[in-house]
Amino acid sequence: MDIPRLHPDTVEAVKQRVDIVDVISEHVVLRKRGKDFTGLCPFHDDKSPSFSVSPGKQFYYCFSCGAGGNAIKFLMEIGKQSFADVVLELARRYQVPVKTLEPAQRQELQRQLSLREQLYEVLALTAKFYEHALHQTDGHAAFTYLTEQRQLNQETIQQFQLGYAPAGWQTLYGYLIEQKRFPVELVEQAGLIVPRSEGRGYYDRFRDRLMIPIHDLQGRVIGFGGRALGNEQPKYLNSPETELFDKGKTLFALDKARAAIAKLTWKTGYGTDSLYVVAPLSPSQRSKSIVIINTKYGDARVVAIDAAVTLTVMLTKLMFASLK
Repeated sequence: MDIPRLHPDTVEAVKQRVDIVDVISEHVVLRKRGKDFTGLCPFHDDKSPSFSVSPGKQFYYCFSCGAGGNAIKFLMEIGKQSFADVVLELARRYQVPVKTLEPAQRQELQRQLSLREQLYEVLALTAKFYEHALHQTDGHAAFTYLTEQRQLNQETIQQFQLGYAPAGWQTLYGYLIEQKRFPVELVEQAGLIVPRSEGRGYYDRFRDRLMIPIHDLQGRVIGFGGRALGNEQPKYLNSPETELFDKGKTLFALDKARAAIAKLTWKTGYGTDSLYVVAPLSPSQRSKSIVIINTKYGDARVVAIDAAVTLTVMLTKLMFASLK
């Protein structure tokens, strides 16, 4: 989405509404010390807490490397994003009305933002639908596959929101469009239904498949990977590219990895690092897994190595295989 120049009133409203502790605590483990919070700096190899966050001043500062600024500056640096991208994301998060310097662009920008919010809603509801179906009679084979063949417990199944797409051609269609009254065009844009070749009606994209939601960095469902339980081809099927889902820019399970990266440690001959494994979705990276090393998400070193070496946890193997 092309971002037009934002009105200064929007920028100022975002600055007034944002909570810097709320923003930074998603990337850094903070501990309260007096009126402020401290933690390990995400911008250099910090050995002792030298990173300070002041909720009163809405400002952060590192006494070791000198990095400092407000919440907008932090997100720009940590995520390598533009100023406009960060302000727009914070405006959405804190429900700040968006104004642009070009009035003609405002309506289109609001339309695009509204579309994305609707897509998030329909995808989140679909994930719940698949989760529920997994525990019904029709989902027994999928549930048995997970618990007996893959030996996953209920906690893991719930954590990853694993589900089942029923075998009917219009089961999800009937639920989302006929029961929940979502516009058919919206459900199609979400990649959940496909128009029939003869041009009359739609059918569900995913049928009789083990379903694995794909999340963005904020934990929102943006697509699905489905594994066939029978002989249906293709065996593995992903959501198509949509307004929300770009396979080449998405790492599976990174939303779950980000919190663990700050906590997990891996002893090596070169010191103590964090290690967490996530899986790429791009076809060009199918034979690779991604290992994020370091103790701070924003300063992580990302390297690709052979999947057989790193995907030793059964769940990670399952997720990676099902999204190939």
